Amino acid sequence: MSGTPVSLDRNNGYLLCLQRHALLAPNYWIDGRSVPLTPLRTGQFLLLDLNQEHTSISYGNVDCISTYISRDALQRFREEHDLPMMTSLRTIDGMAFDDDTIRHLGEMLMPALERPETANRLFVDHVILALLSHLTALYGERTATVRTVLGGLAPWQERRAKEMILAHIDGRVGLAELASACELSRSHFTRAFKATTGSPPFQWLLIQRIERAKNLLLNSNLPIDQIAEQCGFADPSHFTRTFVKFAGLPPGRWRRLHHR
Repeated sequence: MSGTPVSLDRNNGYLLCLQRHALLAPNYWIDGRSVPLTPLRTGQFLLLDLNQEHTSISYGNVDCISTYISRDALQRFREEHDLPMMTSLRTIDGMAFDDDTIRHLGEMLMPALERPETANRLFVDHVILALLSHLTALYGERTATVRTVLGGLAPWQERRAKEMILAHIDGRVGLAELASACELSRSHFTRAFKATTGSPPFQWLLIQRIERAKNLLLNSNLPIDQIAEQCGFADPSHFTRTFVKFAGLPPGRWRRLHHR
């Protein structure tokens, strides 16, 4: 059976490979040393330290979600949460992990990976922060618990954040930009925004999109595709799916039901 050779260059970070389908055991080497690896089941993941050189020959079709996590990103996350020093993530040569949280977070990113033009940056940033939190807490060499920061945004911070989000109704603004404008770390901003508004930033943005869409449905004769565009959705089908989720009905039916 012929296989597909794969080689990963050294890098100061980690690669998380979440298997979306089962994979036959590949031939696998770390720094030139053969490492036994069992077949990978759907939902398992490998956590690779890229300070080492990884090479393999894989058999069958490889379908995985690969996420690169730099040591700098882990360090920034630790500093944002005032966590104890963490030397590294816990990796075990040749061992695949089973972790429902990692699997669910990976699958949540799939729509953004498959259709990046429809991706909500705030949502993607939120999922990445959740991933960093989980990896730090469960796989850090020094297990740490993320501290909860109480309190919400100051009035000027809330106003500035909402103005920026609404100015980018298509979701093309990230947590880093919003947090910087409010002079907070990303994690502190996310928790403070939710404490103030009751919703994380990406959810608040979706609510505003739907409210704007409802207003246009009731007070204009614009067709659905133009309303979708004006409310920041990539296409009418994405708009319809989101509208149904929040309003319970497709936009056309909702318009007929509420139109006077």
